[in-house]
Amino acid sequence: MKKRYGGSMEAAGVITAITVLLLCGIFTFYYGELVQGCVLTSVALLLGIYEAIFSARHRKKFSEFVKMLTSRREGMSSDAISKFPLPMAVLQINGQISWYNDLFAEMLGSNDLYNIVIGDVMPEIKWSEILKSTKGIYTYAGYKGHKYNVVGDIIRTEASTPEKPDYSVLLYFIDKTEIETLRNRYENEKTDIAVVNIDNYDEIFQKMDDSEYQQTISGINKYISAWVSDIKGVMKKTERDRYLVLFEHRYLKNCIQKKFDVIEKVRSLSDTVKMPVSVSIGVGVGGTILENNDYARAALDMALGRGGDQAAVKDASQYNFYGGISKDYEKSTRVKTRAFSVALKDFIKNSDKVIFMGHSALDYDAFGAAIGLQRAVRTLGKVPYIVFDNSPAVKLMADDLNKIEEYRGMLISPEAAEDIITMNTLLVVLDTHRPSMMPNPELLKKTTKVVLIDHHRRSAEFLTDISLVYHEPYASSACEMATEILQYINDSKKLTAFEAKSLYVGILMDTKNFTVKTGVRTFEAASYLRRYGLNTSDVRRLFNSDKEDFLRKAEIIKKSVSVNDKFLVSVCDNVYPNMKVISSQAADEMLNISGVSAAFVLYPLENEVCLSARSLGDVNVQLIAEKLGGGGHSTVAGAQLKINNLNKAFDMLKKAINEYIEENRKD
Repeated sequence: MKKRYGGSMEAAGVITAITVLLLCGIFTFYYGELVQGCVLTSVALLLGIYEAIFSARHRKKFSEFVKMLTSRREGMSSDAISKFPLPMAVLQINGQISWYNDLFAEMLGSNDLYNIVIGDVMPEIKWSEILKSTKGIYTYAGYKGHKYNVVGDIIRTEASTPEKPDYSVLLYFIDKTEIETLRNRYENEKTDIAVVNIDNYDEIFQKMDDSEYQQTISGINKYISAWVSDIKGVMKKTERDRYLVLFEHRYLKNCIQKKFDVIEKVRSLSDTVKMPVSVSIGVGVGGTILENNDYARAALDMALGRGGDQAAVKDASQYNFYGGISKDYEKSTRVKTRAFSVALKDFIKNSDKVIFMGHSALDYDAFGAAIGLQRAVRTLGKVPYIVFDNSPAVKLMADDLNKIEEYRGMLISPEAAEDIITMNTLLVVLDTHRPSMMPNPELLKKTTKVVLIDHHRRSAEFLTDISLVYHEPYASSACEMATEILQYINDSKKLTAFEAKSLYVGILMDTKNFTVKTGVRTFEAASYLRRYGLNTSDVRRLFNSDKEDFLRKAEIIKKSVSVNDKFLVSVCDNVYPNMKVISSQAADEMLNISGVSAAFVLYPLENEVCLSARSLGDVNVQLIAEKLGGGGHSTVAGAQLKINNLNKAFDMLKKAINEYIEENRKD
């Protein structure tokens, strides 16, 4: 066998030499050197003849060797057995063993293997897959704890004729058990790094007395230490609210199977101290110690950006999440808001213009935040623009805006924004952190100044190269965040009644009339806006729908079916005008049905199936939407399924719901 491969390499070298000599001969003839040209051409021809004779002889020898193996003559078979150093067998086309050597018999532990089907003794060999091989056989199989590379080819036998071809399968087995054992040991003994963070440390412990503080910290340390001991790791407390943990990779599987139960154990302390106690864990795997350290910190940032109280595992290519079912808790401190506002103010002052861009299909939250923040831009003497994609969801507000002289020309299309943006323009991204959800993500590449303001729980797709980030998943809405920012930037400058209304509408929409994800700071923001001439009866007009839309929503709700009792799913096969808004409103209305914790609406749109998902807070619909390629918030989420079949989409959603229930089931 070695000669066969060696001959192939020699042949490649000879062919290369012949080609070079012929080319040199042609160029020599071209320049009039006839004698040299003849010599070079003659040498090339001689080499060609030699190669042809050598190849024919080589093929004949190999053919004789194969015939020797497939023949049943004892002398020849004994000679082959004595010379070949690997377990080897020749099989009929139906998988029956027709010849084998001593090493093969020793491998299978039997000396009587003739006419036995290989699949009966080695079930891991997929015979149908072997017969499909056209360029040699290369597969894997295990037998009695050993792992083998199975290599071979399909050959024509001596009895084969053009009219009646006959084939045999030649296989030999390379034992890779030791190598695989070493590889598994290497993988298992790799060092994974975890960073454990106590969520909202200052928020929790500043409200406790010393005895409660000591009791809670002691409980957290006890649970984390027990977890580290269980995974045979080492732990170091690096900060008052942070721990560094090192452990072998073999124990990660156990952590995943238990769904990082240390998180739930720490959360149980909340019942004792009557405060929301939780930890987040970032785990880095798959790289060097230095790389895993970076992965772990990135994973922790991701876990915190998704609301905390969960574990995120990151390798070089992806994130995996575990936990994250608890509600987000509001922070009472505004230190971060104040610091961000000061930095944003400097960015605005040092930019030639400011462009606000929300997500595609603008809603009142993204649009209202842009309208509110543009007042700060005008106060600082700069020109603001808002990227507007003609979303029907905000048509009434856009029409009202265009009637006001001061705002004329402020709304621009995504294409027009690309024409006016410069490297010194400040681009403020609102209410999303996913480039794929933006009306014109190319704008991100055309400026060096990008600021992000978002309240959605963080997904794996996150903006890169950002100058300034204000990402707070505890906030009710982007409009709430914008209102707080304005209080620090605008100083004594007042908002107009229209701007106050725009911000208030955004808060109202994302909190479902202050019933979902509403905290003290939400009401404080609403109170601040009320001072600037906000007319609540005028706000109600924006949420009114005409009779046709009302009947369409009723039809969607009528079609809904129950999935696992507390989940309601409606499949709408009609495409109505303003479908996105109607489906969202229908999902909101479905939550008013007794016993329903989460509502979903599936509807067709432009060769895709879209999903609107809503919940009352005890179900995290973001996790369900992520299983379908979407995302959002714990109470408001959506997805675009890359299929055009509502029945299949329903099955996919039902599967995602069942997986969510199973993953978050308390044993």
